[in-house]
Amino acid sequence: MANQRKLEEVLRDLSKEELIAIIAEAAGQDEVFKNTLLLKYGTEDQPRLLKTFQKLIKTIVKQYTGREGFIPYRETSSFAADLMALLESKSSVSDDTVKLEMALLVLEEGVEAFQYADDSDGEVGALVDEVLDQIDGLAESQRTADESVREHFLTRLITMSRNAVFDGWDDYPVTLLRICTVFADEKKRREQLLAAIGVQLAANSGKEYVEYSNEALQGIQFELIEKYSPAEEADKFIQEHLHLKSFRKLAIQKSMEAGDYQRAIQLAEQGERHKASYPGDRSDFKKARYEAYKALSLKEEQKLLAKELLLDGGYEYYAELEALSDGNKEDFYRSILAELKKSDTWSTHALYLQLISDKNDLAEMLSYVQANPNAIEEYAARLSSDYKAEVEQVYSQYIYDTAAAAFNRKKYWNVCQMLKRYGKLAGKSSQSAIIQQLQEQYFNKPAFLDELSKL
Repeated sequence: MANQRKLEEVLRDLSKEELIAIIAEAAGQDEVFKNTLLLKYGTEDQPRLLKTFQKLIKTIVKQYTGREGFIPYRETSSFAADLMALLESKSSVSDDTVKLEMALLVLEEGVEAFQYADDSDGEVGALVDEVLDQIDGLAESQRTADESVREHFLTRLITMSRNAVFDGWDDYPVTLLRICTVFADEKKRREQLLAAIGVQLAANSGKEYVEYSNEALQGIQFELIEKYSPAEEADKFIQEHLHLKSFRKLAIQKSMEAGDYQRAIQLAEQGERHKASYPGDRSDFKKARYEAYKALSLKEEQKLLAKELLLDGGYEYYAELEALSDGNKEDFYRSILAELKKSDTWSTHALYLQLISDKNDLAEMLSYVQANPNAIEEYAARLSSDYKAEVEQVYSQYIYDTAAAAFNRKKYWNVCQMLKRYGKLAGKSSQSAIIQQLQEQYFNKPAFLDELSKL
């Protein structure tokens, strides 16, 4: 049978009219293909070009949502990829204002898609983030553009930030307003942006769960004031917003840089007491206070706070506290160890394990695994040289206990893997003795016996 000709070869032999007919027929059967051709090769004016682009977006949405009106999990990735490919197709467009409109259309549809697509893997979220990145890059490229273009970009982005599609998605309008700062070098535009931020803050008034959004918006305000206004205005803004952690932290930083350590301590203590502070924020304020104590050489205050930070989970403060403590270092270590063992929290438990590991305290490790046999495999190698008999006793008993709780082939396999590791440590003879004991004890579990026979 003759070799089939390649498609390209067949098409080259067709007349222009025949090619037009084929393309027209294919476009008539595929709306996405049709509109993609019009978008890529059409010479339409801006309004018609954007209309074609918007129609293509809607076609993609319709293609994926179907009759159910919802995009299932397995289709979401392809949907997001198609919208992204559409966004990339704008590279043939030379007018940056048109590129901006296209990006904003995809952004709007991407955010709307959170309502009609299963975005369990975050594909739509990634699409939205990528569109915002492209808008940011497009805005950055306008630094030397005509003033009319820069004004258009600013106004359009501000308008978009107020789009109702962002209800419940506060991060996105904040990002759009932050992008606008590239146009704030001129006073009139800067005032326009600050006014827009003020409007958004006023709109957030009385709403729940807008603390982060408000703080981010006020952060943009501060950046503009700090960059374009006298230093006194920036300092005043910080003082007026000390109830927000980012500004309090900034005030502490500036106090430290200025050598006003007492002011830094006062600001940190107020932050620790603030009822709205989260544990992580309180820890940050304590750490700042510690650095101020350190700068002032307040040893006793350092000791108290270093111990508090250590017991809160800050392992790095053990070395600080050890250096501040007088007397025998071994006694100090034992006293801290006793406090960690007495405390019954996850963080102090983790500190205890890290400390005995770093100190290579084998006796304490052995005591720990004897009380917590499930940790034996983690510590066996380190302990076996000094405590071989004790390790083998705990290890073997742990294997017996694990075997007693096993009830299916996967768990039997896990027991056998444990036995392999035990054998490398204790030797074949000890391993064989346990295997024999298990075979006798569980003679009525054929799946377990099968797994044991493979050792």
